[in-house]
Amino acid sequence: MSQIPDPELDRRKASLRAKLQQRRREAGAANGDAIAALAAQRFLAAISVRAGQAVAGYWPMEDELDPRPLMRALQQRGAILLLPGVATQKAQPLVFRRWDDISATPPAGRFGIPAPPADAPVLVPDILIVPLVGFDATGHRLGMGGGFYDATLAARRAGGPILAVGYAFAVQQVAELPSGPLDERLDWAVTERGALKFER
Repeated sequence: MSQIPDPELDRRKASLRAKLQQRRREAGAANGDAIAALAAQRFLAAISVRAGQAVAGYWPMEDELDPRPLMRALQQRGAILLLPGVATQKAQPLVFRRWDDISATPPAGRFGIPAPPADAPVLVPDILIVPLVGFDATGHRLGMGGGFYDATLAARRAGGPILAVGYAFAVQQVAELPSGPLDERLDWAVTERGALKFER
């Protein structure tokens, strides 16, 4: 599905993105490891994950909230861990591959982002832990602008259920985000302060 360009929407998103990236940098620099551990506890207390479910996380880049403490805990509970594979084009669904050793850095893929190798098994996630720059009270998410997660959620939701959980520092929440017709909403957002469930 193509989208008619909306320069004003893009401008508003870019302006917010810069402000929220600064907030994220400051939060990560202040006490990132402790916040990641607390956010993992909040997730586990709120969201049920069954043994055998496939959970796709992400490899933290720069100042993103680190999901690895959470992913290790989920693995101990029997979850199958996935990471995004190499992205090929913007606004295209991501492919997720199994990555069992969350303590080992995967090889660098496109854009220098660590990703499982091409021979790692491809699986469809039941739960998607989503990185973000910002989110609002209705579950709208602001990412880096590539459209990968929006396309992934749209494709997955068209074929069956998936639980999308935004994972972020609490300071990344804003009252309202600008959104367009291709922006997919989250089901939950988890921060160090708690878990928010959104009605879609």
